[in-house]
Formats: sequence, structure tokens, C-alpha cells
Amino acid sequence: MLQVKSSIGRGLKTATLLLIICASISLAGCTNKPQSEAPEKASAPTTEAPATSGSNANNSAEQSNPQENDKTATLETEGLPSGVKVKKTIQDITLKNNYHKKIELLTDGGKRVKITDANGGIVVLNLEYEGTILKADGKKVTVQVDQGEQKTITIPDTIVIEDDDHLGLNKGVEIEWNVDADGNIQSVELDD
Repeated sequence: MLQVKSSIGRGLKTATLLLIICASISLAGCTNKPQSEAPEKASAPTTEAPATSGSNANNSAEQSNPQENDKTATLETEGLPSGVKVKKTIQDITLKNNYHKKIELLTDGGKRVKITDANGGIVVLNLEYEGTILKADGKKVTVQVDQGEQKTITIPDTIVIEDDDHLGLNKGVEIEWNVDADGNIQSVELDD
């Protein structure tokens, strides 16, 4: 009986996540801003290169490489807490309409889920954590993250905790939570 409730809870969570992703993808096509920025960035280096002489062209090429490396480094750490790095990529697939989904395991035990559009613009960026509650004091909870370290989180009053089995924030209860790119908790679910 408990397995059925757990399966239903996970099914509802999965369906909700898919609904959010679909809505984000649909809304991403409505804005012109990300699409107009990408061509500008791509065209800027080509206008500079013909205008420079031979020796200066090498210098400007060298100067643009650190900028590209900084951009790549920013994308690799985007949405990650301080000191956390990507441990390995779990899944890296192309979705419908050239959208791209990447799930990465983090050094703190969490997973970063990133979905980008055809132009490389980020549509969805979430961090997912799973663990076991070690201690709870109101909505301040210390968790042993699966495959990671201990974390203390404070669940905002605005977040409704999914607790189908009425377990409460108690020691030994499994907890799952999602964090947005700004570090704000978006959802919390308890399991037995």
C-alpha cells in the first residue's frame, strides 16, 4: 500500500515537472529578446576582424578567447551554490525543436537540470536534492543528502510541503526539494 502511495506521489511530481517544462518551452518561444541577443554576439567578432591589421588581428583574437572562456565558465557554474562543481554528466539529450536537456551530478550530492533552447538560452535551470532528515527545528531542517554532504535548509512559509503520508518534518523521513537558479526553494516533498 505504501509503495502505491509512493508511486502515485512520484508520478504526480513527475507530471508537475513535465507540465512546468512544457509551459516554459511554450513561453520561451514568445519572447524575442534571447533570439535577438544571440545574433548580435555572433556578428560582433566578424566586424572587428576585417578592420584590424595582421599583428593586431592576433592580439584581438587572443583577447576574445578569454572572454569566451569566461562565458563557458559562467555557464558551467550557473545556478550552482558557492564552492559546488559539476561532478559528472548523467544525461545529455536533444529534445524536440532542438531544445537540449542536461542533467549533471554535483559535488554536494544534488543534480542540476538544465534545458536550453535552440539558441542556447536557458529555459529551465533547477537543482534537485534528495536525502534523509537528521534534525528538524520548525522549518529549519538538517538533511544528509544522498551521495553528498549534510545541508541545513530553511523551508519558506510560502512553500507547501507535499506530505501525502502525513510524516512531518521528523528525523529519518526522506525529503526531496527543488531549488531555482537564485537559490530559492521551489518545492518540498516528504517520503517514507
